[in-house]
Amino acid sequence: MIRVTKRYKVVIAQSGKMDVKNKKRYIIENFKYREYAQNFSANIKKAAQKLDLFPTGYETTGFQYRGYDIYIMPSSNHLLFYTADEQKRVVTILRILQDGMDWEYIIKQWIESNT
Repeated sequence: MIRVTKRYKVVIAQSGKMDVKNKKRYIIENFKYREYAQNFSANIKKAAQKLDLFPTGYETTGFQYRGYDIYIMPSSNHLLFYTADEQKRVVTILRILQDGMDWEYIIKQWIESNT
């Protein structure tokens, strides 16, 4: 017998949407490559949707936001930071940062300014 797991709804918070928007703007302004900017956006959405089955399978960051652990999911050369509400079965992507950034500092500052 195959057990079907109820999927999570994946949403991107306004802060995550701004991260994507800013990265797309950076790509267009600096590289003049609109197709790459569109692909970046599509790839982030595709990566985010992978969280619908087992979001708690990734590592936690050690940070919490509004009482929820913040998880980190690597995707290509970016990191997706998110919370998972297991009761409501909702994953909320909080931030999307480029790999190599001082994400601990950025996330800590973001939490402090959003609580």
